[in-house]
Amino acid sequence: MRPTHSPLRTDEQERNRPEPTYGGYLAVDGLLRLQRPRSVPEHPDELHFIVTHQAMELWFKVVIHELGRVRAELGRAEWTRAVARLGRINAILAAQTAQLGTLGHLDPQAFLEFRGFLGTASGFQSVQFRVIEVLSGLRDSGYLNVLRAAHGGSLPAEIVEALATPGLAEIAGGAADWRAVYSRPDAQGALFLLGEALLDYDRLWAGWRHEHLVLVERIIGYDTRGTGGASARYLQGRLSSRFFPFLWEVRHRLATEHGA
Repeated sequence: MRPTHSPLRTDEQERNRPEPTYGGYLAVDGLLRLQRPRSVPEHPDELHFIVTHQAMELWFKVVIHELGRVRAELGRAEWTRAVARLGRINAILAAQTAQLGTLGHLDPQAFLEFRGFLGTASGFQSVQFRVIEVLSGLRDSGYLNVLRAAHGGSLPAEIVEALATPGLAEIAGGAADWRAVYSRPDAQGALFLLGEALLDYDRLWAGWRHEHLVLVERIIGYDTRGTGGASARYLQGRLSSRFFPFLWEVRHRLATEHGA
């Protein structure tokens, strides 16, 4: 019986394989066809709105991929590699926050002119964003109940899959006695740098949440509900979220021990 799979390429086939072009390798033609404004007549600012959110979803995909690698490196006690990987993720988050800020140049009246065409579509429904939060360690029952309500009473499969593995906070929390690490940073240099990189990750997400809040307030005000039903008031309540409270707590403990 003949195998149904394709045979492996021979060396000659590889040599004769056409070199990829920039557009072909990146599938640019298909990518540029994915922006489909719904406003009629088409509003000139809707393209910016769509591209910004699509680009964010692409970066979310990269962050999810890199978080998987960081979690694996921490599991193998590869502290230096994990620090370098977190540096890459943190650079992405900084760029994403700046990208989010570009929507602040969309004036309120312009947004309202095409807002109705969005229906109930909302960033609140971004599954990848929620996967990142779950992979990072946000897993309390109240948060998960909000996600269930937003998705018709059950969690999307991607979130369920993320919940089946330890979160970054759980892995990092068990990686060291963080009080000891911060008491003598030179004695455990790699772990100290890891703690600082994790703290930067938390800080950058706090900055992202704040930028998002200010953006919403700037465009639709504080109490107006967005297309997904949430308002800036809800976003305000999430500003204090932290993935690694144990790293923030160690600062308090050290300060208290020094009589501060």
